Amino acid sequence: MADLLIHNLWKKYGKVTALKGINLKVSDGELVAILGPSGAGKTSLLQAIAGVEKITVGDIFIGGKIVNELSPSERDVAMVFETYALYPNKTVFENMAFPLKSPFRQLRKEEIEKRVKETAQMLQIDWLLDRNVSQLSGGQRQRVALGRMLVRNPQLFLMDEPIAHLDAKLRHRLRGEIKNIQRTFKTTTLYTTHDYREALGMGDRVVVLNEGEVLQIGTPEEIYNFPRNEFVGGLVGDPPMNFFSGEIVADGGQWYLKTPIFQMVIKQEMFRVLEGKSLREVRVGLRPSDIFLERKERDGLFQAEIYVTEPLGVFQIVSLQAGKEKFQVKYSNTENFRMGEKVYFGFSPDKLHLFDYATGLNVKYL
Repeated sequence: MADLLIHNLWKKYGKVTALKGINLKVSDGELVAILGPSGAGKTSLLQAIAGVEKITVGDIFIGGKIVNELSPSERDVAMVFETYALYPNKTVFENMAFPLKSPFRQLRKEEIEKRVKETAQMLQIDWLLDRNVSQLSGGQRQRVALGRMLVRNPQLFLMDEPIAHLDAKLRHRLRGEIKNIQRTFKTTTLYTTHDYREALGMGDRVVVLNEGEVLQIGTPEEIYNFPRNEFVGGLVGDPPMNFFSGEIVADGGQWYLKTPIFQMVIKQEMFRVLEGKSLREVRVGLRPSDIFLERKERDGLFQAEIYVTEPLGVFQIVSLQAGKEKFQVKYSNTENFRMGEKVYFGFSPDKLHLFDYATGLNVKYL
């Protein structure tokens, strides 16, 4: 086990810059989820840490030791890939034992057999040890890949979207098992994913990465409730956050926030956030789960009409239209709505997210 420190890390592939000045500290035993879309630089970051890719600029420290010039085997890290990277012509036992047979380790046959069997038992694949990998299901192969990583007892676990291609039910189960394994071994872990549920559900902290840049580092609660910019707000949540163009205007000694679908007085709490910032144009973010619907008009509600509904069991996604704007509501009741029906929506003002129109930054961070 060890901590990890990354300082000003850059990685270039010719004219393409994959990583741009990454700074990150991961504590000993911590599980950090790296969240970002395809092409964000997640795999490049793990490969740089593992030593598979040589970095362009910066420093990487593992356990307080700089590892820039060390080979992958000397760094004592284990990496598991989305594509398993197993030997199809070998048995489960042979695949799991393979990294332990390195001359660098010099382990006795009995020790190798003991480690493999103990790890396989923990992963509940001990009954598959003599079976050929080509005969296994996708979930079983992923367990073998995890087992091959675990038997090494490395300083770092690096997991590159290890369950992304599995079906939803199996992904859900394996998420819990991976988190439990990490807690059992107490090994420092970096886990990349493009699924915000995985990132928030598994990580002690979450790093949001896009186009090679770190946009925000925080606890799952901070990432969800206080997105640093518009991109982070839109990346986290299903359905994604609704966004509207907004304008802050003064009228009759009062300040107002105007958008295409509602107008509201800026209350004292919000005004304190905006005070001293020369903002006039903003982007307004509102999560579908923070909007409520009613059929009767009353003060504080705004009118819209039902565009379409998507029943999903215990809740439904209701798409509304107000003027030319369409937006979504995550509605938890089973009430039936008709297309074109007039309804009224509302929200708590403290659920609004305001972003600077020019920079995309949350005004709380300006």
